[in-house]
Amino acid sequence: MQKKTPIRKTKIVATLGPSSCDKKTIKAMTLAGMDVARLNFSHGDHQSHFETLKLVREVSEETGKTIAVFQDLCGPKVRISPIVGGEVKLEDHKKIELRYLRDNEEGSEEALYIEAFDPVKVIKEGERALLADGRILLVAESVSETGVECKILAGGLLRSRSGIAVPESKLNLDPLTEKDLIDLEWAIENDLDYIALSFVQSTADIVKLKSLIEAKGKNIPVIAKIERASCLDSINKIAEASDALMVARGDLGLELPLERVPGAQSLVIDTANFRGTPVITATQLLQSMVNEVRPTRAEVSDVCTAVMDGTDAVMLSEETAVGKHPVTVIEVLDRILLEAERRLFLSDYQQPYKSADKNAVPDAICYAACGAADKIAAQAIVAGTQSGNTARLLTKYRPKQPLFGATSVKHVLARMALFWGVEPVYIPLKSNSADEEVEQALHAIRDKYGIKPGSRVVVTAGRTAKQSGATSMMEVREIPRD
Repeated sequence: MQKKTPIRKTKIVATLGPSSCDKKTIKAMTLAGMDVARLNFSHGDHQSHFETLKLVREVSEETGKTIAVFQDLCGPKVRISPIVGGEVKLEDHKKIELRYLRDNEEGSEEALYIEAFDPVKVIKEGERALLADGRILLVAESVSETGVECKILAGGLLRSRSGIAVPESKLNLDPLTEKDLIDLEWAIENDLDYIALSFVQSTADIVKLKSLIEAKGKNIPVIAKIERASCLDSINKIAEASDALMVARGDLGLELPLERVPGAQSLVIDTANFRGTPVITATQLLQSMVNEVRPTRAEVSDVCTAVMDGTDAVMLSEETAVGKHPVTVIEVLDRILLEAERRLFLSDYQQPYKSADKNAVPDAICYAACGAADKIAAQAIVAGTQSGNTARLLTKYRPKQPLFGATSVKHVLARMALFWGVEPVYIPLKSNSADEEVEQALHAIRDKYGIKPGSRVVVTAGRTAKQSGATSMMEVREIPRD
């Protein structure tokens, strides 16, 4: 069955959960435009995630659309203990104490218990604590041996196991918890396409995770979630150590004053674009569509801003995991992205002419390929790749032409589903010939995507088809007629 040539460049990541874990819904989401599926390991168990993973792979096979799947590790999510009765109403201007959870204490309107750290050792007088996604605000007034007495500046309803953030306090928590290590084993055994590390603080966190993966004989790319304010100062080094970045605006919005979040988003995206590292913009993109069938105008503008900033992908969380309209939200997001990209390409903004790191030979060839495609009005750009690196480098320069990543490596095929503008194409190689790789790729995009015979395309590949990381040639070819 011949597919349509891809039009939308920005990829859609959708979180799968109770609202979207059946095959019918997953298939409808895939046909609506889902490119990457996220499994959130802050919720669910291994068996439920395995069933969802199996369904995604079945749907991918049936529809012929490559869907990448990534595991989002929970990390040291700082939470309060259960509350007596399940929830409590905190009143403005009253006092409450923060204590360390030592046994099975339950919180109340007098005291809340924190699991991950001892507030007495971390929080200082005058520092703030935020609960319920920042809707509840406390300020520390005194510190004793047993707890930190706080004044409630902004109260509200607080539920059991809610997260708590202390943005002005110094936390030094290992981003890989015991639970994460168990979940990581599961991801490695089930060959997931990416693993996302929560609460990254430095490159050492990325190196540690990659070492654990390599020790199991696997090479799974790592997504660094940027949700700590402190890691913004070392964002260049983190981008270099990672395979992708995520602007996790939920926790980042608790670490930073809200007015600084858009600037942080631009900084992370610019850094990723400069290096050619894929970047995902996440959290509350179309939050109103958890319940509604239409987004707000502000949400639409927010998505468009992310596209104009240069994001490779946008991620839906609650909207598809627990929302009422998981398929509709993807259909709506698809239309918003298409319009945002149309405006992008009609503007004077031209990514290939932005400053970029192009000192290496493969990068320089990809830069030249995008320029050549514009110059000769090519109908497509084809990247022959065994690692995905060539396709990734091409996306840095945001070509207008359809971009096909052709590979004989199945896991690389899925990896490229996250890359901006890349349509993964599988070509089963029968020899070690780069020329055969190119010929198979040209036939594939003709037969599968309807690129007309005789059309000119720009091709990049290595001299040896099965050698990874050897991009060394660019040429103009015609789509075969026979």
